[in-house]
Amino acid sequence: MSANALQRAVFERLTNDADIIALAGTGKVFDGRPERMQRPYLAFGDWWTDDWSTGTEEGAEHRFEIEVWSDARGRKEAARLAEAVHDALHDAALTVPGFQLINLRHSRTRTGREAKTRFIRSRIEFRAVLEPAS
Repeated sequence: MSANALQRAVFERLTNDADIIALAGTGKVFDGRPERMQRPYLAFGDWWTDDWSTGTEEGAEHRFEIEVWSDARGRKEAARLAEAVHDALHDAALTVPGFQLINLRHSRTRTGREAKTRFIRSRIEFRAVLEPAS
């Protein structure tokens, strides 16, 4: 499935990005929010997949969020990490085994304080289109 292959490629990019490592540390990218992890960290958030096939070619459109979680008082730490995530993924030429990545683009970023936890969360949304490799 293209969603799993794309998620692996995005995970590899984020875990090996020097700016993200400098801001958050190593081993700070997760598939879902960990319960007891020192912040800041990144986690995969919501993911949507839609058919993007044409009359002759199969394809899939993926919209997904990367979440930045911070316990800093202000939004500066989360905003810096969100910018690093943007820079690592926007227009990135990722290798997605079995698929051709047509494009990967940033859609929007939302940052705010979570009412329940009082942590700062940035949600960075991306859109990617994939076709099966020829």
